Amino acid sequence: MADLKEIVDCINKGNLKEALKLCDTYENEKNKKFILNFRGAVHLIKGNLDIAEKNFLDAARIDSKFIDPLKNLYLICLKKRDYKDLLTYAQKLLEADRLENEHNYKLAYAFELNNNLKDSIEYYKRYVDKKGKNSKQAFNNIGCIYLKRNKPKIAINFFKDGLNFGEDKTITNNIFKCYVLLRDLENSDFYYDKAIKFDENYLEFKHTKAKYFILKNQITEAIEILIENKDKPRFLITLLVLYFNLGKNEEGIKLLNQSKDKMKKDPIYYNYLGLRLLYEGDFKDGWRFYEHRNSKKVDFFKETKEWSGETIENKNIVVFTEQGLGDAIQFSKYIIPLCKIAKKVTFVTKDSIKPLFKEELENLTIETIESCKNKKFDLKIALGSLIKFFFEEKFSKNENLIISNKALDLKWKKKIPQNKLNIGISWSGSFNGPNEPYRSIPLQELEKLFSLDVNFYCLQNEIWDRDLDYFKTLNLTNCGEYKLTEIASIIQNLDLVITSDTSLLHLSASLNKQTWGLLSLYPDWRWSEFNKINPYSNLKIFKQKSFKDWSEIEELVVTELQNKIYTFNNSNKSKTNL
Repeated sequence: MADLKEIVDCINKGNLKEALKLCDTYENEKNKKFILNFRGAVHLIKGNLDIAEKNFLDAARIDSKFIDPLKNLYLICLKKRDYKDLLTYAQKLLEADRLENEHNYKLAYAFELNNNLKDSIEYYKRYVDKKGKNSKQAFNNIGCIYLKRNKPKIAINFFKDGLNFGEDKTITNNIFKCYVLLRDLENSDFYYDKAIKFDENYLEFKHTKAKYFILKNQITEAIEILIENKDKPRFLITLLVLYFNLGKNEEGIKLLNQSKDKMKKDPIYYNYLGLRLLYEGDFKDGWRFYEHRNSKKVDFFKETKEWSGETIENKNIVVFTEQGLGDAIQFSKYIIPLCKIAKKVTFVTKDSIKPLFKEELENLTIETIESCKNKKFDLKIALGSLIKFFFEEKFSKNENLIISNKALDLKWKKKIPQNKLNIGISWSGSFNGPNEPYRSIPLQELEKLFSLDVNFYCLQNEIWDRDLDYFKTLNLTNCGEYKLTEIASIIQNLDLVITSDTSLLHLSASLNKQTWGLLSLYPDWRWSEFNKINPYSNLKIFKQKSFKDWSEIEELVVTELQNKIYTFNNSNKSKTNL
């Protein structure tokens, strides 16, 4: 053992050449696994990762429960960003010693880097339950995972748990970010004051500060911060999004054109670039960069090869939804042409909306993730990726997969009165949805609409705090408690649906119900050039002309609805006279 200690001393002193000589001198069958690990350590320090990895692997083969080479292999995978093997070695470390709590942290981190967020949270929680020495960091990591999942309300609790271990600049800034995302001005003010005292030049703080100023409608101050740091991806993207949302198209296009070459070389920009190119109608590059959308990281069939457009007449292909409910409803029609060229298509969607899709199509089966757990497929494709193969396909007026339940249709036909026009209304989507709060409408800004003599039915299930008091004063039927399958049958029995850009717009339009869509100044990419290819035949779009100003849209909608009321009343009078 004295021989091995001599090697360790050389490594610690940085005498690496001598350490390798001693490894050659002292190596024998009894100490071989240790010598291999030392050689690997020397080469790791020297930056010879491939040689180091080979030595660590050889040491681990001799003794699969030898912890040191497994730790080193984990470290090499981190350096190489080889996250798949990182997970393998993290699991082997825990198998080798289940009592060592630090292995739970390593495994949690490996799951996080592999985007397996559910298991990552589980192992971080195991780690903090056993009071690991890095519990503060573990709580912060859990909070960051919930932020990735767009759940800032939950994230805050874990960040605050982390602060129980002592004040921390990173965690304080993360809490500040959460409150800005939640548009909670009072708490944003409080944590702004705390964060700025830590470090006003901290990059994370500067970016959140810009969004904080946007929240406070201090647009000039926000733009100054973003321009000052526009060489950094997050700042540039936030600035571009802000310009286009504000209607500053000239500034946005100029900045985008100046930055496009840089963006096309840096994957950090790809998600935004894909969305913007699709908005512009540049489908060739747009679909390519759209493959880097954040939702694409969710993959329920990791071991199955992705379809890239090859012949599949003898193949069994699974199509899965990885985006929101509206995307699943709108884009499901692109499964129709896929069924014409594949042997068998399995469409995997969420339990909550499975009944909305008809299965009568030849070669098509509708499933859920749970029902497909042990099934094998030749190929896979995310629904969002399927569009690029068929987006120019022409569909007839009623050609899609969306249906309602006939028994529920009849039930609501009996319940809904016919004395007035029956109008479905949805003014806001998910609080943390894309491009919020701009695409949702403050409910009170539709006050003139609610003064009209019609039966209104609230179709959305989430009422924002800002709307709650006014909502309670309105005389409308609240259907928000019903599942989407029931909402579909309610829609079938209405005369019209008026909605902002939510899943209910896509559901109503897909059911071929007359639908009026109220869109913000800079709506989602699908309402730009893409919408001209396959528009909903029964959808009328009302689009903002000024940032955050819904008044003109309200006037237009009220005028059109008054005309419908007049026509409806005259029609009823004619029937009565007959």
